Amino acid sequence: MKEEQVQAMQQLAKRVVKGYKEVHNKNYSEARKYLEPLVSMLHSETKPNVKLLSYTAIAQIGDRDIEGFLATYEELKRFDAETEEQVKLKERVDEMFTELMTVLQDQEPNQ
Repeated sequence: MKEEQVQAMQQLAKRVVKGYKEVHNKNYSEARKYLEPLVSMLHSETKPNVKLLSYTAIAQIGDRDIEGFLATYEELKRFDAETEEQVKLKERVDEMFTELMTVLQDQEPNQ
């Protein structure tokens, strides 16, 4: 690999780590700025990135981007978790989805 490629990969890795840290620090808007642009680069049908999708979904719901969260959640559900960490992340996102649906249902007027 050329030096430029190595540096580009290091920069990419730093963005991912920074995004994950921002989620842990509950700075969801900042996390979205780091993570959302990376999804198209680091996730695909043939090489799913469950961890990145999970963190992106958490950042989106934390930043109240409901439509973004639902789109990312739908994509995430298509893939199986392969590690214990991924299982836990997917479970956390599932819980957030369930909570969101409960809140939305509670807001509907009684018919």
